[in-house]
Amino acid sequence: MNDARDALDRMIEAIEARDAEGILDTLSGDITIETEMLDEPVRGKELVRELLAHAFDAYESVRIERRMTVAEGPELAALVRAHARFAGDLEILGETLPTAGKELDIAGAIFARVDDRGKIAWLMRVRDTFGIVQQLGLSTDQLDRLIRKFEEQEARRPPRAA
Repeated sequence: MNDARDALDRMIEAIEARDAEGILDTLSGDITIETEMLDEPVRGKELVRELLAHAFDAYESVRIERRMTVAEGPELAALVRAHARFAGDLEILGETLPTAGKELDIAGAIFARVDDRGKIAWLMRVRDTFGIVQQLGLSTDQLDRLIRKFEEQEARRPPRAA
């Protein structure tokens, strides 16, 4: 089964449940994730596991509204709107982002391809980064530090076997 729409639905359900293992279960082992913020993609399920380790600790609730999904076989594009409420500050890559008590409402798009097992093998996420920065009151310095830390972490990671 390689229905991309089903894979996206399962991933969104896991995100809304703040279930990191459920999210990981929707991904192939050699997942590639691209985002609007990073020059290099996130590669491999284990790196995603590390990034998700404490990601949901700060969230009180997450809801993703599917505005439109266009899918054909193993590929899809979806326009979404994400709503999140933070109970605490968000800790990521050693940075503490002041998110406690804040709400976030952002537009985004997801593009994905699933493999023959119905696991997401490639995903690109594009979102309104400026809206996030503005709504959460983050500084560009904080974002730059996070991006730099991620890139440094990736540079230290041993090369993946082909």
